[in-house]
Amino acid sequence: MTSPYREAPQLLLCPRCGEVLDRVFAGVAACPRCQGAWIGQATLDTAFGNPRWPQGQNMWWHNALECPECACEGIVRKMDARSSNEVMVDCCPSHGLWLDHGELGRLMGLDRGADELLELQKRVTAISPDPDDLAQRRLAWRGELDVRRRAAAEFRTWVEGEQRRKASEAAEQSKQRAAQTEAERKARKSQAIEAQRSAEARVRELAERRTFVEELVNERVGLIHELRRLDAELTTRRDELYRLQGELETARQRIREIDAQLDAGEPPSQ
Repeated sequence: MTSPYREAPQLLLCPRCGEVLDRVFAGVAACPRCQGAWIGQATLDTAFGNPRWPQGQNMWWHNALECPECACEGIVRKMDARSSNEVMVDCCPSHGLWLDHGELGRLMGLDRGADELLELQKRVTAISPDPDDLAQRRLAWRGELDVRRRAAAEFRTWVEGEQRRKASEAAEQSKQRAAQTEAERKARKSQAIEAQRSAEARVRELAERRTFVEELVNERVGLIHELRRLDAELTTRRDELYRLQGELETARQRIREIDAQLDAGEPPSQ
């Protein structure tokens, strides 16, 4: 029958102190520094008949620890704080339960000083294991812990190197973008200066054209005034000519009258 629980990650970090957790037995890992324990949901289901064990009051305002299995998946998730029999436990709804040192024994009602993880294994397997064998396995796990610690240190070194490389690339890209932005700013400034110069030259050209047009207009106005003066003078002289022509005609008429009187032998009248 296939288990409904997936296999836990091989490398878990203590949510309290960040130490690599030591695998005690299937579904249970312990911290060699703070001696807290991580218990998977499959183990809780087997030992207590409920993967959500223990039941208790939700204390959401105490949510502080991150689930170590979620962290392995690249997810940051605060575990739910829960109070059960005056014990504060931290539960991940997807993976399991974190208990500080001694809390498992208090929840199971064990005597002070009892090996709570051993009692949990007895409950899970229903077979009394040999304590010496358990101690030897723990010593073996301690040896494997050094290997995992080195692997974790190498992984952290690689991550830090990658972070430095990416930070360097980001800084270089930022520098290139800054240089490109500065070049674009200078180009825009140069274009703006050139456009301003072109506009100023255009304004000067328009001003010169306006001055030229104004001079032409003034010259035309002067010519119009001169034409009007000449026209007025022409009119005056034409009137004078008409007057002189009238006097000339009168004089001719007088001459003809005088000639007629002379021809008639009469003295010319005055």
